[in-house]
Amino acid sequence: MATHSSSTGESFSMPTTTTTSPAPLSSDRHRFNSWALLFLFSTLALTAHETDDSNANAGANKLVTAVSSITLIISAIGSVAHLGFSGLLSSMFVGTLIEGLLALIALALWAGCLPVVMDPRKGLAQMYVGKQSDEVIDYQPIISNANLYFCSWGAAICVLSVFAQYVRERLGGSSRGGPGGMGYTNLWYLLGLASVVVVIEGMRFKNQVCVIDGGAETATCGRNTYGLVTGIIGLIVSVIISLFSSFGKDSALVTTVSSFLCAILYTICAGLLTFDKGPATYVGNQYLAAWSGFFLSFAIFGSVVKEFMGVAGGPTSGASANNNGEEDEENEMDTI
Repeated sequence: MATHSSSTGESFSMPTTTTTSPAPLSSDRHRFNSWALLFLFSTLALTAHETDDSNANAGANKLVTAVSSITLIISAIGSVAHLGFSGLLSSMFVGTLIEGLLALIALALWAGCLPVVMDPRKGLAQMYVGKQSDEVIDYQPIISNANLYFCSWGAAICVLSVFAQYVRERLGGSSRGGPGGMGYTNLWYLLGLASVVVVIEGMRFKNQVCVIDGGAETATCGRNTYGLVTGIIGLIVSVIISLFSSFGKDSALVTTVSSFLCAILYTICAGLLTFDKGPATYVGNQYLAAWSGFFLSFAIFGSVVKEFMGVAGGPTSGASANNNGEEDEENEMDTI
């Protein structure tokens, strides 16, 4: 504020205007990180697959190579557009229908490719092993190509994150702060993904192992059924809550009850599937998905409880505190 003095000693304050350049949206920055990581994971997945000499399934090999290559190209375009080197490319891509369409295509590609990569019968990233005990072989899937396994999952999670952030921004829900913001919605999306994996792996174990005479014990198949039911419930709940959260219509009470239900179900699920006679005592999809559902459901429950009880202080409260402080300073100056 500029001050001019007159001959009588009086001070007159003249407001001065300052121009500030707009800051980049945090949602765009987060989407750039996801696009860049998708490019990295697609490259690593392609490399891990092409350098594995044990792959004998020609059709599955071509699918993995094609999906990794296409998403590598799409993610490269997305990363360059979000960097802003080309103003024309950025204006045509960032936040437009083109970005949403390419993100949806990449998501659909990995949604179709991931079950093939993770199928133990094809032997790409997982394979079946058995631990003989009396007349029961007890087949379980384990990781056979760790690089392809983790990079494929990394690519799938990144493209899901890109699409979720894009959808939330288009629906106008990205500006909310606190646990109801973008990170909170992403947790629900990830819980939905973990539930999908639990369902797919449960169905696969039921149809590929439990139907074999001596493939698994009765108790093991029973535990697998509980995991299947838990995955279905977790998927339904996470899809409904994440959609309401994307629209900014989520309720603290409903999400608290829902996350508490998921936390209880996944606590029992992780215990039954991964201990003793569970179908996922070896590290594989079902093992990691069960424990991911456990940790994600408790992370969501903790965030929602803090929000519901008014413990968590979001960006809004900080901004209001700053505004109150500025108002107090202005009042003090007026009094002087």
